[in-house]
Amino acid sequence: MASVLFIDGVLPSFPHPNREWRVLRILQAFAEAGHRVVYLLLQGERYQIYRPAFEEAGIQFYLERGARICRQREVDCPVVGLDQLLQEIPFHLACIHFVNNALACIPVIRRHSPRTRIAVDTVDLAHLREWREALVTGRRDLMAQAYRTRQREMYVFRQADVVIAVTPLEAEMIARMVPGTKTAVIPVLADPWPQVNPFACREGLLYVGNFLHQPNVDAVIYLVHHIWPYLQKLLPAVDLYIVGDNPPQEIRALSKAGIKVTGYVPALRPYLEQCRLMLAPVRYGAGLKTKIVEALAAGLPVVTTRIGAEGMELRAGENVVVADDPVFFSRAAAALYRDEALWDRLSRGGQEHVRRHYSFPVVAPAIYGLLLN
Repeated sequence: MASVLFIDGVLPSFPHPNREWRVLRILQAFAEAGHRVVYLLLQGERYQIYRPAFEEAGIQFYLERGARICRQREVDCPVVGLDQLLQEIPFHLACIHFVNNALACIPVIRRHSPRTRIAVDTVDLAHLREWREALVTGRRDLMAQAYRTRQREMYVFRQADVVIAVTPLEAEMIARMVPGTKTAVIPVLADPWPQVNPFACREGLLYVGNFLHQPNVDAVIYLVHHIWPYLQKLLPAVDLYIVGDNPPQEIRALSKAGIKVTGYVPALRPYLEQCRLMLAPVRYGAGLKTKIVEALAAGLPVVTTRIGAEGMELRAGENVVVADDPVFFSRAAAALYRDEALWDRLSRGGQEHVRRHYSFPVVAPAIYGLLLN
């Protein structure tokens, strides 16, 4: 059996561990297959929250010797340097989460363990997200930043043995950016819910997002200021629930009659069970929209934009509704909210799409394929 090292910068910001988190599920798959799995955290915040979940899954959990939290105080966790770890364990695979972490870690791995296969998990193409944000906001500084980010990504991709993308579309983009780059597609993992509350038992509209991620802030402001006025006229008695961790003041200030800003919730399931639609008017971003996969898995139909649906191989009218213009978006959402037959078709179609693209049996070959030279 192989030894697998996963290097990460920070843990999710939630106050409770998300056991469906993509990273944890990928590493759990390696552990369940009998491989030795080591997780090394470079900064360290919230290690107390997530360490038990990793160890329950059979994953060894370490803080990096130079982690910020280790410099600030004593920690109740094994601490080790990356160089020491590489010298003690002959890792077959080192997977590095995010390009910026790879910049610092790849030279260390090459120096101390030249036979270790290196995979870089992009999560999304950051330069693409920044470029799109620049186009939407008109910020010239973001254009320059996007160019610098692209150069940094290309440099890292050339150093890696394989680059992980979350969509086939971004895998193709990476291969065009750096010809000859080997890519693997590992999206989020999700399973269709066995039971779905029927149309008649539901009410309300839902937006979900972690507001430390700027595209979510933009999408909610756009939703409330540009789409909601039309939706209120079409669906006057329907509430909008804005659910997500770390809402800034500009998002909290949107709470008013008909709009409920919840902040962090310990479980998303009640909202996925009770609301009738998810709205995801994403104007810029990259990668895979996890909230859309989660909604489809729950049998909750989604109205989104072309950017929101990008790379997911969704079919408009079959498993999702796509609209970019605020008026068309609001009309499509209102029509779906009222049409039980259409709702049922999209609910079933969304779950089938999750089964075909995001369930573990479908994604597992790409995960285990990272160990192949």
